[in-house]
Amino acid sequence: MSDRRRIVIDQLMFNGPERDPVSVQFKSGVNIIWGASNTGKSFIRKSIDYLLGGERPTLPPEGKGIDNFFLWLTLPGDQKITLRSSASGGDIYKAEGHLQTVDQGSPGYEAFSRKHVTSPNVSRFLLSSVGYREAQLLKNERAEKTPFSLRVVMRYLLIDETRMIDEKSLLLAHNQQVTSEDKGLLKFLLTGVDGSSIAQVRSGEQLKAAKEGQIELLSQMAEQLREVIDDTVETASVVADLRAAEREMADLLGVVGERQSTLDALVLEERRLSDDIQSYYARIAELNALKVRFDELARVYASDIDRLNGLEEGGFLLQRFATINCPLCGASPDHQKHDHGLGGIEEQRHAVELEIEKIRLEANELAAAINDADAEIREVERLTDVAGDKLNRASLVRVEATQSEVSARSIFLSATERCENLETDLDNRRRIVELELHIARIKATTTRSRQRADGIDVNLNLSDSEAHELSTVVKQVLKAWNYPGAEALHFEKSDQDIVVDGKCRRDNGAGVRALLHAAFKIGVLVYCIEKGRPHPGFVILDSPLFAYRPAEEERFEDLADDELELRKADVATHFYQYLQGMADQAQFIIIENHKSDQDVVEPYSNFQFTKNPRIGRPGLFV
Repeated sequence: MSDRRRIVIDQLMFNGPERDPVSVQFKSGVNIIWGASNTGKSFIRKSIDYLLGGERPTLPPEGKGIDNFFLWLTLPGDQKITLRSSASGGDIYKAEGHLQTVDQGSPGYEAFSRKHVTSPNVSRFLLSSVGYREAQLLKNERAEKTPFSLRVVMRYLLIDETRMIDEKSLLLAHNQQVTSEDKGLLKFLLTGVDGSSIAQVRSGEQLKAAKEGQIELLSQMAEQLREVIDDTVETASVVADLRAAEREMADLLGVVGERQSTLDALVLEERRLSDDIQSYYARIAELNALKVRFDELARVYASDIDRLNGLEEGGFLLQRFATINCPLCGASPDHQKHDHGLGGIEEQRHAVELEIEKIRLEANELAAAINDADAEIREVERLTDVAGDKLNRASLVRVEATQSEVSARSIFLSATERCENLETDLDNRRRIVELELHIARIKATTTRSRQRADGIDVNLNLSDSEAHELSTVVKQVLKAWNYPGAEALHFEKSDQDIVVDGKCRRDNGAGVRALLHAAFKIGVLVYCIEKGRPHPGFVILDSPLFAYRPAEEERFEDLADDELELRKADVATHFYQYLQGMADQAQFIIIENHKSDQDVVEPYSNFQFTKNPRIGRPGLFV
């Protein structure tokens, strides 16, 4: 056995005072019981169920003389026990070890009630051994509760042929419709969330008292509203006053809008004029800065002219001295032998005169530019004065417009306040009517003994993610079985059933319905294993491979096409291989009411009931 806490069914045994014991042994993994009808196969299922607290099965004629049922189990920690129950009913008795008899002298002897009650019972004993806690399942939408028990969870451990193939929801035991208990059980198995935290709704007397208290509270609210209205004024008059006030408010709103638009335009004009003045000031500053540069340039021109005049005068003097007697020797110009470059001096003087003329021309142009700048400054200053006058006038007009707008808005706000007061008065009158109608409706309603508990859905319904995770596991199971179309599977919460390849389980043939039912119940087991959730660890399925029934079987409808597809896909072989692959974690007892393929069942622990005394084992008791 693996470390997982689970229960293994080792042997089912029957005996009587004058009969030899009859037994069927089981192993972990797959156990197949197959063969002819009416040979005791389903009685094995019923007997196991009986020893686990279920209904007492009726012994078949060939079981005459049997007075005790025994079930050998191995519990977690390799604890071996034997359960015994009389063929006539009554309590279940437990002893330690695998024994042929169980009585008060047996080791670890204990009497268990079949019901999940406060006294020792088989349900609490077995469930606690695999890790289940005491839990409360919601019994209905009123949050009445029922204890989680072995009988409640048995629908996930032992499925008979009728439930296997019928069209009702997979969650059901034997009811016709899915109940809160059915949904709450699945929620608890997968998540551990039960209904313990949901408060049960109040009794009829409490609800009646609450109804009377509600009526009293509403009456007080209505009376408080009556105190703040003038009951001497008709409601129709209030409505008329409100309509008149609304018309007045609408007219005033138009006036306010018009005056606001005028004010906005004046503000824009005032801003534009201010911007113009600022631009004029900027231009004047720019021109003054330009004049400073012009004045500096004029001084440079004057300095250059003075310097050039000096050069021109020096050249003239040099030429003048060339025509006089030598100051040293007194020789006349005709007798002097040195030239002293007088020709170059003349050329230089001429060049200086030309440069002086050029600079004077540029100085004149500069003077004209300065005059133009002065003229522009005067013009811009004039424009500034004009814009300033306009700005002053615009400011005065804007102030007047502001006062006009404020006055209109004040009148509008007064009208709005009047409308609000009238609306409040009218709302109070309407509220009084509503409260009176509400009181009348409450008085007219019949007090129910129960109501739907708040927050119950969270503890009943799987969330989308939980349903998706469960669907994924069931899908993996079906794919491992080579089921056609298994990829497109989901758990439909509205039907509380699975849909495969767009087709509801109930809309398939009986064989497909049976296989899908088996996949779901085994999927729950696999889910619990993967998530570390408790599970007894065994599943007993009666006729999961119903699609392999003989075509001439008259008890059920003809084989449908989808059932034939299962045969073509060799689902049976993959079915048993997958279950056997879980032998270290779970146990499966498969009952088949048809002639199984010997090659398919041969690798596994199997019992064939032939119904023929000359071939193999004819039946359970013969």
